[in-house]
Amino acid sequence: MKTRQMLWVVLVFVTILSTEAQKSTPAFEAEARKTEKVNPRSKQGDTVEDLLKAFNLGAENVLELFDEEAIIEYPYAYSLGTPSSLDKTQYGHYLKGALANMPDIAFSNVNVYRAAQRNVIWAEFHGEVIIPSTNQLYRQDYVVRITLKKGKIIHYKEYWNPMAVSTMGDDKEVSKMFNDKSKQ
Repeated sequence: MKTRQMLWVVLVFVTILSTEAQKSTPAFEAEARKTEKVNPRSKQGDTVEDLLKAFNLGAENVLELFDEEAIIEYPYAYSLGTPSSLDKTQYGHYLKGALANMPDIAFSNVNVYRAAQRNVIWAEFHGEVIIPSTNQLYRQDYVVRITLKKGKIIHYKEYWNPMAVSTMGDDKEVSKMFNDKSKQ
């Protein structure tokens, strides 16, 4: 991973931790102190691997991994003109537009971390794809927090660099990619 990209991942992770730490919950403080990298072949690693594979198989495959009551959050999504918090149904509509514009996204540099809470996973990974409508290379580094309930994702919070999204096209094009109702 390039130095600038790694710095971005660290910056996002520190921002997440500092934002969450301001809430000063004992559970979060314990989680932050006890987060440890896990074996990619662990149950937590399998959850992340299954999710990343599902992104290339379609919205239905992704949604199978989520609990019916799941909440999906993209804290920086407002910059695309899309909601920052979605329920499972809304997420399905969002995925249909997003995944159609990011076919065969390749993920690499996957790291998974177990939190103090057994049902919480942190992951970081890199994604790259050529956007069909613009023929531009899209590169993104992600940091996600996943909470599981009975083996399904009940809460998914994904942090990414809004500046990288600008390589997908101008503001109107990008907004249409993620909000195009004709793909839903």
